[in-house]
Amino acid sequence: MLTSHLDRRGVLAGGAMLGLSGLALPRLASAQAAERLLAFDNPRDNVRTMARLTATLEPGKTGYVRYQGKTFALLADGRNLPLFDLDGIGALRALPQPDGAYRFLFSEFALYLDPATGRPLERWTNPVSGRAVDVWHMRNGPVNYELSPAKATFGAFSRTGADGAAPGFQLPWVRRGPFATFALDVVSNRPNPLDPAQWPLESTGKTLAATEHSQYAVLERDVLNPRLPSLQFFASLQSVKPWHPWMLLGETPGRIFTRSIAQKVSGPEVLGPERLAFARANLAEWMDAPTAWTGQYVTQQAIYKATRTPQR
Repeated sequence: MLTSHLDRRGVLAGGAMLGLSGLALPRLASAQAAERLLAFDNPRDNVRTMARLTATLEPGKTGYVRYQGKTFALLADGRNLPLFDLDGIGALRALPQPDGAYRFLFSEFALYLDPATGRPLERWTNPVSGRAVDVWHMRNGPVNYELSPAKATFGAFSRTGADGAAPGFQLPWVRRGPFATFALDVVSNRPNPLDPAQWPLESTGKTLAATEHSQYAVLERDVLNPRLPSLQFFASLQSVKPWHPWMLLGETPGRIFTRSIAQKVSGPEVLGPERLAFARANLAEWMDAPTAWTGQYVTQQAIYKATRTPQR
């Protein structure tokens, strides 16, 4: 029986004893283990929970997350234009560290789809420019980042609106019925590998500014079960990012808005035969997580620069 409580703000507080029934352990030892591993206000436990959510604690295994949604152009005059659908897979390994941190080894890809047919696009007319372009499907990785109990940062992203939050890595848990939920709003400003002087059509400027907004929901009983190395969840994701390089919009005013849903899956085969075959033929390098920590953080812009030539 769960005896943790909501504090006055509605956030899950973890100072109470957490008892788990049905475990083949002495009651005292079980309760002590739950209290040690699963306190909602403990930064070390929050890092571990993120590892179970986005990856898995099973040694050597990969966790897969599928996200599906739609992408729109947000124009300077206030209009938004539908661009394409997307279907992507993120693959992640989690490596525990002695200090309670986890190192994450990540790769991902996403297929840009014709909204009418659901098939991967190959040639596409950009409604912003009217120009027909070759579609370069999204790929990121290898991406290495670390989550530490001592730091509030999320890899290359920093949380926004977290003034007054508890120090260290703390997820803003809120109980909603049987679910434990949290929302994250993060921002990133990184140098753009594509110099606009050399890549006038592909580069959106010297800096890549992006915001990502997510809302996760997981069964509270699963979070509180230390025997589960991987957690099933449902998430709503939104992002605002610069134009993709292959859209050939350069520094045209405007941004990309993407909304999607995400959940833990067994692997890329959930894409279905046609999309899976396309991914294997064109994006095989990004279909599984890296196996070794290198400290790299390779974005799609860096990959584009290494594999393409500037368009005119």
